[in-house]
Amino acid sequence: TPPPDAGKYIRIGIVALIAIVAFVLVSSQAVTLFMNVEEFADLFITPLYLALISALILSAVALVRVNIVKRHSILWYSLSTAIGFINRNQTSAVSENITSFHDHKLSVPHFVIWQITKVVLFGAFFANVMFGFAIMYAIDGNDLGIENIPTIFSLPFVTPPTDYSFATEKVIPMIPSLLVLVPPILAVIGLRLLLFVGVHHIYKVITSYIQDAAGGKPKWLNYTSTLEAIAGMGIIWSAFNMFFVDNIDYNTKYAIGGTLVIGFALIAFSIFDKIRSRILTHMLKRDVYIRIFTIIAIAVVVGIAMSVNTSVADAKK
Repeated sequence: TPPPDAGKYIRIGIVALIAIVAFVLVSSQAVTLFMNVEEFADLFITPLYLALISALILSAVALVRVNIVKRHSILWYSLSTAIGFINRNQTSAVSENITSFHDHKLSVPHFVIWQITKVVLFGAFFANVMFGFAIMYAIDGNDLGIENIPTIFSLPFVTPPTDYSFATEKVIPMIPSLLVLVPPILAVIGLRLLLFVGVHHIYKVITSYIQDAAGGKPKWLNYTSTLEAIAGMGIIWSAFNMFFVDNIDYNTKYAIGGTLVIGFALIAFSIFDKIRSRILTHMLKRDVYIRIFTIIAIAVVVGIAMSVNTSVADAKK
């Protein structure tokens, strides 16, 4: 049986390991940095500066939590749960060592320090010299066409003239932003949604199920409503990204509209099921069929509309 204070030693070991790894990485990079600065001067410093700017901004958007009230952390919850398993009595039930993720909170200092640590540890993965250059270029007062970005949301729903006037006035001015600013921002926002909406709520569902099942009352309808909301938000985000695809044609508006309708339908089902979960624990078979047939019906209608539109376009050629 592990000693009672094994968890304390494991925490100290984890902190020490992080400190050692950080020291080794910083030391090796410091030597490399010094040698490159001495050898290449501004030719090396400028890209490094731009990469640092982009790393700080993008990693903060992707990883930093701002909800200081709840103060959840997937990593520290997982470590705490693992330590609980190591220290547990061999005869104890699994549910006794898995607390609800919803109730897990870091202390305020720990939470703040962890947000800063995430940026320091993982910022290098978000380094993007072109994004940093674009940010500094815009800060210096130069025009990247950012004010023209909202125009892109109307492009799938308009029929442009055959000459180049529409593209010259509406599309070309926002190309710099679409090339260097929008893709990294969409990527980090998508990662943030994946972590703090998807993974976090899936953790909550799993741990809530373990606790509820131990009490003999699993709330299946409540879990289903959460998963419906996650799926709905993911589908809506996918529809939003369709505005920024490389090729927008006459069928893009149908694809965007159908995807949005499916996403909002799932959100509506989620809200409806969340309300009913106060009374019911299971979803009725009829409701399962309604959800499946609704999604299939929307997909079929959109598919037919796209097919007809394609046929009309081919006939006009």
